[in-house]
Amino acid sequence: MTSLSQGPKKWYVIVSKTIHYKKAATKLERLGLSFYLPLQRQLHYWSDRKKWIDVPILSPYIFLLTDDQERKLIFQSSHNLFYFLKSGGRPATVREEEIEKIKLLCHASTNMKMEPPSITRGDLVEITSGPLAGMNGYTLWENGKHRFLIRILSLGQFASVDIDSSCLKVC
Repeated sequence: MTSLSQGPKKWYVIVSKTIHYKKAATKLERLGLSFYLPLQRQLHYWSDRKKWIDVPILSPYIFLLTDDQERKLIFQSSHNLFYFLKSGGRPATVREEEIEKIKLLCHASTNMKMEPPSITRGDLVEITSGPLAGMNGYTLWENGKHRFLIRILSLGQFASVDIDSSCLKVC
């Protein structure tokens, strides 16, 4: 593929449909683009066999090294296999040093997994699943459980509910 590069290249974060990460990577490869799909070989067991398979570590993320102009042309032929992760309304980018750390961890460790940032008391969070999904509020820690606080400004009160931390993400 002829490079259309005009600006500096950055590592952008592509979000693929979870089960289509290999198709998305193949598509990027066919387009002649530089990308990194963090994989790790893991031994998986079934009732009748065991097999080494490559598992995405940061599923569903793929890192794409490109410039702004080339990035805009990618989706003309992607057919909904992926989209760019946004941060602050702009496509998210990752520093080269962070990509190198991820590569080093993937090659050095046999059982690596990514851990979400821990949620602490007072964090502004969003509920990601369940009937309250999409709601923003603050966290408390009470009796070993997270409580989700919603401020009801017109009443000068707070409402709170118990919630599992796996249903929360820090805003």
